[in-house]
Amino acid sequence: MKKLIIIAGALMLSACVSHNFSEGRRAEWRCAGDKEFSLREVAGAVEVYAGGQTNRLTPNGERSYSNGTVTYSVDRGRATLTGASGGPYENCSRAGWLPSIW
Repeated sequence: MKKLIIIAGALMLSACVSHNFSEGRRAEWRCAGDKEFSLREVAGAVEVYAGGQTNRLTPNGERSYSNGTVTYSVDRGRATLTGASGGPYENCSRAGWLPSIW
C-alpha cells in the first residue's frame, strides 16, 4: 500500500512540471563577412545564439526584439543583429530555408 501511495504521489508531482512544447525550431542566419547566428522563438520572445553566447530578447516593435543590449530585427527577409558577441551581424539571410532534395 505504501508503494502505491508513493507512486501516486510521484505521478501527481510530475503533473505539476511545466513544458513549453510550442518552442520553435532553430532558424539559421548567414550574414555578410561569413558571420552566422541562429535563433528560436520561446514563449513570446526569441533566444539568439551568436558568438558563443545565448541572449533572450523580448519584442521591441513590430519586427524587432531586444534585451537593451542586443537587438535583432528583420525586414523583407533580411536580418540584422547588433550588440551580440562577434557582431555586428548585417545583411543576413536565412540559411537552409529550401528543402533538401538529396
